[in-house]
Amino acid sequence: MPSLNQAQFVRQAVESVFSQRQDALELIVADGGSSDGTLDVLEELSRSHPRLVWSSQADTGPAQAINRALSQAEGEFIGWLNSDDLYASQMMEKALSLFEDHPELVMVYGHGQHIDGEGDLIGDYPTLPPPIEPQRFHAGCPICQPTVVFKSTLLEEVGFLDEELKASFDFDYWLRVFGAYPGRIGFVDGVQAYSRLHDDCITRNARRRVATEGLIVTKRHLGSSSVHWLTTYLEEYADDATDNVLVADLLAELDAVLAAAPGCVSSEDAALARAQLELMGPMLAPSRGQDQSNRAGQVR
Repeated sequence: MPSLNQAQFVRQAVESVFSQRQDALELIVADGGSSDGTLDVLEELSRSHPRLVWSSQADTGPAQAINRALSQAEGEFIGWLNSDDLYASQMMEKALSLFEDHPELVMVYGHGQHIDGEGDLIGDYPTLPPPIEPQRFHAGCPICQPTVVFKSTLLEEVGFLDEELKASFDFDYWLRVFGAYPGRIGFVDGVQAYSRLHDDCITRNARRRVATEGLIVTKRHLGSSSVHWLTTYLEEYADDATDNVLVADLLAELDAVLAAAPGCVSSEDAALARAQLELMGPMLAPSRGQDQSNRAGQVR
C-alpha cells in the first residue's frame, strides 16, 4: 500500500485489507513522508493488526513506494491497494480460489467501482474481462488496478514497476503481463474493489500526465499510440473549467502533451486536432453533464 497524506482514508483502506480474514495475510505500507496525521493512524492500526508493517521515507512517487513494499513482500500472491481505495468483502478469497482452481494463471482481476470522497458509489469502472485484444488498450485501461492479484513470481519474470512513470505505471505493468502471458490471466466476475475519485487523486489531479504517459506506454508496448489519449484529455480540461475556456489554452495544452510524448501522435492526427480547436473561435464554453466517473476510468 503506497501512502502519502491520506489520513482521512487510510484507516478504511487498511481495515478493508484485514477484513479479508486470510490467516497468512500481511500488509506492507510504504509511506512517502506524510505530514497530515497518516503516521499516527498507521501506528495506532499496527497495534491492533500485528501483520501490518509500515515505514515512512521520501520517495519519487507511488511507483517507487510500491516497489519498496514489493521488495519486502514474502507472500506467494500479491496485490496493491492505494491508501484511498477499498477492497470488497471476500475479494482475496475469490481471487485465491480462482488461482487454486487454475494453477496456470499468473494474474487475476475483477470488476471495480468508483466511489467518491464520502464513499458513495459513482459508477462502474469500464472493465473488460480477458482475453483482451492488445489494440483495445489504445482506448484506455480496461483493468481496475486495486482488483488485481498476481503471483509473486512475476516480480522475477516481468520485473518491478517502472519508476519513471508517475501515473500510468500500473497500465504499463498490465501490458507487460498480458504480453508475456497470453491466456494465463483470470477474471473474477464480481466487484472486487472500489477505486476512489476525489480532488487529490492522480486520475483527477494529474490528467495531463495520465494522457502523456498513456501515449508513451501504448507506443512502447503496441508500437503506436491513439490520439484518443490526447482528445480525451482536452475534453476533460474543457469540462472541468469553471469559466469559459480560451481555445488558446487548449492549444497550449495540446502542445504540452505533444512535447512530453514526442513521436507518439502522428503529425496528421496532431494537425487535425489543432485545426479542430482553431475552428472553435477564441472561446469555448465548457460542456456539462458528462459522466466523469466513466471518463476517468477510461484514462486509468
